[in-house]
Amino acid sequence: MPSNKKKSSTVDKKKKQQERLAKQNTAQDFHSNVSEFRQLLLSGRKEYAKGRAYDAVELQNQALAFGSKNIHRFDDDSLVKAHALMELALAKSAIQTDFATGEELAKVRQEGREISAEALKIFEHRVASKTLTKFRKEECWIDASLGEYVSPVPHTERLGPVDYLQCVSFVGLEDPSPDTVRSIKLAMDFVRKFEADRHVIELEGGAALEGMLAGEELDKLTAYLREHEAVVRGQKSKSDAMDSLFGGDDREEVRHTGSLMGKMKLSHKKLAKDADKMGYKQCENADCDKVESQPRQFSTCTRCKWASYCSKECQVGDWKRHKKECKSGEAAKKAQEEETQNKKKSCLMVGQSQQVLMIVSYLHHFAATSEELKRTRTEDAARVLFRVAPKFNGFQVGTMQLGVQDTALIWNAIWSMEKQQRQKMCGKFLLKMNEFQFPKGGPQFDVVMEWGLHGVSGNFAIVKHTKKGTILLHKDPEADDIKGYLAVGITQSIESLLAAISDPLPIYVNTALVPFKKMVLCQGTIDRAHGNVSNELQAAARAFVNGDEGKVKIIESV
Repeated sequence: MPSNKKKSSTVDKKKKQQERLAKQNTAQDFHSNVSEFRQLLLSGRKEYAKGRAYDAVELQNQALAFGSKNIHRFDDDSLVKAHALMELALAKSAIQTDFATGEELAKVRQEGREISAEALKIFEHRVASKTLTKFRKEECWIDASLGEYVSPVPHTERLGPVDYLQCVSFVGLEDPSPDTVRSIKLAMDFVRKFEADRHVIELEGGAALEGMLAGEELDKLTAYLREHEAVVRGQKSKSDAMDSLFGGDDREEVRHTGSLMGKMKLSHKKLAKDADKMGYKQCENADCDKVESQPRQFSTCTRCKWASYCSKECQVGDWKRHKKECKSGEAAKKAQEEETQNKKKSCLMVGQSQQVLMIVSYLHHFAATSEELKRTRTEDAARVLFRVAPKFNGFQVGTMQLGVQDTALIWNAIWSMEKQQRQKMCGKFLLKMNEFQFPKGGPQFDVVMEWGLHGVSGNFAIVKHTKKGTILLHKDPEADDIKGYLAVGITQSIESLLAAISDPLPIYVNTALVPFKKMVLCQGTIDRAHGNVSNELQAAARAFVNGDEGKVKIIESV
């Protein structure tokens, strides 16, 4: 006869098996539900993009109903629910803008306000509890099979801070009141802290992500606050405040629009505007939807230097429309304004910045896994080999995007290499890049050899910001003298990169400057100065800031 002990052991084993199977089934159900929820959101976004706003609203409502029933912790503290609400609010705004009139307009406007208010309540609760940048495990997790972070929403990068600030921008359109002033101030405080914390997003599982903002949030919120406070104090009427904010805004439509049947109208202008931010152009022919796969792939009109076309046929077909703006000089004025705008930002123009970012992405992947770095006996190299290099396992060169912190670590490791080893690594990198078939006008990887040979790294003193760039002083260890450099940023000015640092000039930092198209370019990551700053550099920096600029020659191009 079996003992009670054996019976008990058998029962325990069966219970554990049942629990394990239950967990597996729960996990399968969760991922299945997440996939269906994500698809509903994505389908709604696609309908919104085509101008089918009513269909978009129906799909977003389905997503919210499905999420409430099937997504774990889809509650009034859920960033996933807040994201779905924002998608619905956007679709409602499209109906309000393009279709609704009379009573329907008033109804849709009120519904949009209520939806935005519900989302804002979630965001502000997460801000108050300091969890807006701490994602719960069902809000974001790492997919081991893909080797990347995923979430129940199609655009994980919008989850949390980006959605929150989009929601607050809706507040900026509302009737000014003490509540709107409070919400705008709260958002401004959040942005400052988020930027000071370097946009770090923490995951409940213990990992961390590098978040991202557009960089203009504080300026926009400051303008909202100024006008809303003026109305609340009785210094302005609501209409005057809205005119101040939006009256002079003659920019093109800021989202896709279209007919009820889904035919695109004017959306090529928005798409071209978005693509151009990445350094790409869309064919100007309204009947063509082709976009460059690399900067400067398309030909431009030789007269105005503005309109881009994928083929001669598209250019000829678009001439009837384009000739008016071309011959009047309107198109040429656009080209000049774009060039001027980029120069004022003290950073590279859009096409150039995209090329540099692509080069850096490929270079860093190659360098972090190179034999030359493995032979480098420095702390910076050891950090990369231990913390960063393993992340590239299973990825082809250039296919993985790193956060700011990992990017800075790799730059430090590259500059810690002996120059001979660095040049050897750069030479192998160019040979590797020759294996890729980039189209004409693609990234010019040859510049990497110049970076390795002429790059200047270490501690710098930032002494002056100008319209053309930022002046940095550096003590040359070989020549034993102080040199000045007028440097620009990649996608934003060095001044904006330092916005979170409130210290007066001079500011002492650690970074590197490299040559690019006869300019001096900051590598894109800046840290506080490492170790002790030399007395000579400190003295020169203080003298420069106090007006004695004549003793240092400024290098503006390489």
